[in-house]
Amino acid sequence: MIGVDVQSAATAISQWGFVVTPDQLSQTAANIGESTILSRAGGAPTLAVGMAQLLHGIIPGEGMMAFWYHYAILFEALFILTTVDAGTRVGRFMIQELVGLAVPALKQTESWMANVVGSGICVAIWGYFLYQGAVDPLGGINTLWPLFGIANQMLAAIALTLCLVVVVKQKLERYACVPGVPAAWLVICTMSAAWIKLTDAKIGFPAAAAKYADAMAQGKLLAPAKSVEEMQRIVTNNQVDSALTALFMLLVAATVVFGVRAILKARAAAQPSTNEEPYVALASVAS
Repeated sequence: MIGVDVQSAATAISQWGFVVTPDQLSQTAANIGESTILSRAGGAPTLAVGMAQLLHGIIPGEGMMAFWYHYAILFEALFILTTVDAGTRVGRFMIQELVGLAVPALKQTESWMANVVGSGICVAIWGYFLYQGAVDPLGGINTLWPLFGIANQMLAAIALTLCLVVVVKQKLERYACVPGVPAAWLVICTMSAAWIKLTDAKIGFPAAAAKYADAMAQGKLLAPAKSVEEMQRIVTNNQVDSALTALFMLLVAATVVFGVRAILKARAAAQPSTNEEPYVALASVAS
């Protein structure tokens, strides 16, 4: 797409409206301690180069561009690893709680087998999307990326709602506006955005699925698909996004409802009520 050398890359990038010279590309690679910055896998190196240039402008010095570049790469790697670790851990908790309703043995968190099964299910789910992204250009992350903006801020709305509950339970109502105001704003914004993505005739997920499905029925090929199979995958991706958006909305709504119930109950209590249940020792440890 951009060629194999700095000359062709500079020409291609300049045609996109970002004027750059071959010397600039070569010098940037030398500054960060790399042989080339062309066609690096993924967006991580691109972000690292940008961060390095920004930080070098703040704290300059000989060799500091390379230092900041590798610092940014390390930061990105640690961010990804810790996010996957924390996400898998939380996912395992949720799977064990939900599936445990039907299979009580899975809720036994003191059991190694139950923990391994729960972790395995969670890893298999996100591993599937990684695999799909590797074998299918329209699969994997492309399936879920349109949900990132909504899901990311919905998570913040849920977290702030829980923070508000804790504040009220501790009888610190005078500080309730600190988590309460941003929580209310995020709930309104994210739920509105999710509703638009479910119902809008132009940018909604169901509308996009219907658009490509109708085109397939008429024998048409719409970009970015290059075949009927890719058209079908785009339809499937939008259907998956529609279902997940509805699920996310349900989770946020449930969090708000139960949060309000907990707040009303806490306000009616005379004392702080952060400790709801007495300590219960695990059976295997107690025995």
